[in-house]
Amino acid sequence: MRNYTFRPLTEADLPMMRRWLDTALVKVWWPDADRQIALMEQDMHSPDINMQVVSLIKHPFAYLHDHDARAFGMPQYADLPQGARVMATFVGDHEFMGQGHSVGYIDAHVRNLRNRYPMVAVGAGTTDTRTIGIYRQAGFMNRRLATTREGRLVQVMTHL
Repeated sequence: MRNYTFRPLTEADLPMMRRWLDTALVKVWWPDADRQIALMEQDMHSPDINMQVVSLIKHPFAYLHDHDARAFGMPQYADLPQGARVMATFVGDHEFMGQGHSVGYIDAHVRNLRNRYPMVAVGAGTTDTRTIGIYRQAGFMNRRLATTREGRLVQVMTHL
């Protein structure tokens, strides 16, 4: 098992986030880098969301966040039990793609969350079969198809 580290996102990380959000692979599922950066700045110090930079051997390569399933009124998570966490993530450094790092750091983060919360959920785009496969390898199971506020269909998956 690799030794992934997780640290809070800071203002100093925003230029790196911008570079990552501007890459073609990230843009597909995290569109509008300006809006994403604005949300990160807005929520960075909020107790409602845990935003993390993921590193391996002091090399940052991914972003993830988690929050209470009810914190932001997201309809796709309305049926989850009280205390459930929702997470979202992306690999920003393309050199870390295709080597099993996504499964590794997601699994490590979820194990940590499961020590404190009854359930962890994700909502991958239904056409994003690669991400759905990664979540399955990390122990998530399909729960249901749901529609987001923006009208996008997602596969809600849970880790019990």
